[in-house]
Amino acid sequence: MRASHNQKSVWRVNVCRARVRFGGLCAITVILAILYSQELRAHPTDFALPIASYQDDAEYETIPPPEPSTDAGRDDLRSAIRSDPELAAVVREEAEMIIASQLAGIPRPRYIPATSLVDLKGLEVYASRNRHSFPFSFYLNGFVQVRWFEFARSVETWTASGPIDGKGGQAEPTNYPVNNINVFEINRFFLTSEGYVTDERLRYSLTLFGTTNNGNNSAIAPLGFAAWKFNDQVTMSGGVSFVAATREWGTSSRWVQGIDRSMANTFFRPSYSPGFEFKGKLLDGEFRYRGGVWNGIDGSRAGVNRSGTAMAWAGIVAWEPLGAYGPYYSDMEVHRKPVVRLGCSGMHALTPTSNQSESFSNPEDTLVRLSNGTPISAPGAIQADTKITKVRVQLATVDIGWKHQGTAINFEYYFRLLDDYSGQSYSFPPNPLVTPVPVPVHAPSIFQQGGAGSVSFCLIPRRLGIYGRSGGVTGLNGSGQEYGGGFNFYPKNNRQSKFTFEALYYNRSPANNALYPYRAGYSGTAIQTQMLVMW
Repeated sequence: MRASHNQKSVWRVNVCRARVRFGGLCAITVILAILYSQELRAHPTDFALPIASYQDDAEYETIPPPEPSTDAGRDDLRSAIRSDPELAAVVREEAEMIIASQLAGIPRPRYIPATSLVDLKGLEVYASRNRHSFPFSFYLNGFVQVRWFEFARSVETWTASGPIDGKGGQAEPTNYPVNNINVFEINRFFLTSEGYVTDERLRYSLTLFGTTNNGNNSAIAPLGFAAWKFNDQVTMSGGVSFVAATREWGTSSRWVQGIDRSMANTFFRPSYSPGFEFKGKLLDGEFRYRGGVWNGIDGSRAGVNRSGTAMAWAGIVAWEPLGAYGPYYSDMEVHRKPVVRLGCSGMHALTPTSNQSESFSNPEDTLVRLSNGTPISAPGAIQADTKITKVRVQLATVDIGWKHQGTAINFEYYFRLLDDYSGQSYSFPPNPLVTPVPVPVHAPSIFQQGGAGSVSFCLIPRRLGIYGRSGGVTGLNGSGQEYGGGFNFYPKNNRQSKFTFEALYYNRSPANNALYPYRAGYSGTAIQTQMLVMW
């Protein structure tokens, strides 16, 4: 009986101890929760955060150390936790659960890929829409094009309408060689950061663009803007952006049909320039527009260090009556119902001319050319002993696109008028001691036109497609054509990576750009392969 009584006493003592431990644990959990909630509810200004000083003896304010606790009960509880490992483990587990629940509401990085209708968003590093704190987002995306380009000439020389300024502005013969080309290159790389700050409507974007096609003269060209998005119908922005004057130029080189944009578009389109624009969608996205005013038609001297007050006005409108067409030229997503895009664009610019040079840093800069490839700024191009310094460029385009069940047809036609010239005297051979003087230009206006079209077929949805393309340019000084095709292969069944093979034949190219296979006056066959990777 005594043994049984002793057992009961021990059991009661253990029960009491367990109740004490359980009560202590509950108390600790409640205290931790209260303390943690108080810290989270505290306003950030209640703390003395580090503040940088830009003086030579930079000092920083620091958070003061905590004052010793005067709560005896809390100190006893801490002592009990330290003395009991089992109890400490339980308290630590409960604290970790509380912290995890609080962290669950904090935005985490995620990747948002492109879809059939939405452009690439990229890595969402951080995005907060809490209007009571500080709305902010930061997205990071970009792409790189690794390309092999080979050109086999079919002629040995081409003839320009006048000597083209080369190194040091020295006059060169009007007959120029046509060279074979075989080169590996990083054709383009873009690194873009974008998002919103202080308000979801206040948008920003900064892009760094580079290439190896310019050799040692290559530089990183900055592009970017700040914008205010009133709603889906109206967004206002200012910065350095593409001059919105053709559909294909307004489409990223990631989304075009083949290796790159067409010969006709390369010839007619403007480039990037500082400017101010509006864009948006109307009628539930059925109608889209983009237009504004820019310094000039490119970002070189014509767009930045220019004389006069004239600017470039341009805009694009598109109607998609049967549903969203998407930014792509192909139909790798295989639309079950047909979709159509009808569009037009225009540009009016009185712009200084740019010179042909081997030292320019941005290959996307635009040179206005005659239809045989001669820059209009070449001495004697349209008037003897005269170098054109300013020209009015008026451009209009129409475009149409159709997609259905893996088949896509796209076409764009261009009309351009050059007139209202300004010029200065130019002597042969050039004499640096003679100051050029303005001279009247009596040359007639020059009308040029051309078009580009493509047809593509999806052989394996999201995997493999083939295409054919053709185009041409004609004008007072001659004409040029191109024909070709190839295939697009998507290794991962999405548009984040694409391998392209393309073969082109062009005759008397009027276009010239280091990023494209086109060289002014060249005739021959171009074979290209490219690996495009986006993130």
